Amino acid sequence: MMISESSILVAEDFSAVGRMSMTAAISVLSGFGIQTAAIPTEVLSTQTEGFGKPVVSKSDDWIEQTVKHWQTIPDLNLNAALVGYVGNSATVDLLTTLLRTSKMNHVVIDPVLGDRGTMYDGFDDHYLDAIRGLIETATVITPNATELGLLTGTRLTPDSSDRDILSAFAVFKKTVVHPIRVVVTGIRRDAGMGSCFSHNGRLVWNGSPFMSGHFYGTGDLFSALLSGYLNFGVGFESAVQRSVFGTYEAVAQTAKLNVDRRKYGLDLTKTLNDVTKFTLGQKRGEL
Repeated sequence: MMISESSILVAEDFSAVGRMSMTAAISVLSGFGIQTAAIPTEVLSTQTEGFGKPVVSKSDDWIEQTVKHWQTIPDLNLNAALVGYVGNSATVDLLTTLLRTSKMNHVVIDPVLGDRGTMYDGFDDHYLDAIRGLIETATVITPNATELGLLTGTRLTPDSSDRDILSAFAVFKKTVVHPIRVVVTGIRRDAGMGSCFSHNGRLVWNGSPFMSGHFYGTGDLFSALLSGYLNFGVGFESAVQRSVFGTYEAVAQTAKLNVDRRKYGLDLTKTLNDVTKFTLGQKRGEL
């Protein structure tokens, strides 16, 4: 069932240059024909890698005033939410309060905390605790292996075994007060890279061919695609499969570029074309 008269709240960082985070998310959701209500958690002149030190503007005051304004608009129906990078505990708390007081069908949260076994610079245990509180508002979270490890006090890598990942899922389940689906991203199996979740006590992995190199924004794109498909009423496993494939399509297109051009983010052309075809097919009752 397509959402046609409601909006998805999109809360993540906005980079003024490139196809990253909020820019990518709004593009993807627009391809689904879904109205967005955007909250830039912070505004950056560029992404944080490859362009020198970016100019960063925090937006807590703007967020508070914006939410108050939205509450005066009777036909602004926030039916779902997509949350990515936040950056500071105060903004996390603002979003947590907003999501706790809203009735939403789907809340997809990418708990951006770290990668390659370590927490990102500038984050600490206080921020980790704030993210744990935010996650309590989610229906689905999409951490990478490092982030799932941080949330559960375990040690995971992209090559962790099914047993270790399932053990982390079990720990996570005990720490939350209501059921939350977990899709852990960036998991390697044989010659593939993909995402996995648990189903009936076993690990389900959906992957695509591994592409060597560093590609910015894959997690942002995956969570945006997943949010879009779920809000169309696509079943969970199929939504994950489609999101893995859509992310791979973007990486495959970007891999054709010179390495120095990849810092501008993923080439979304093929992925957006596929999303638009899906959307139009839904409208015609073809899919």
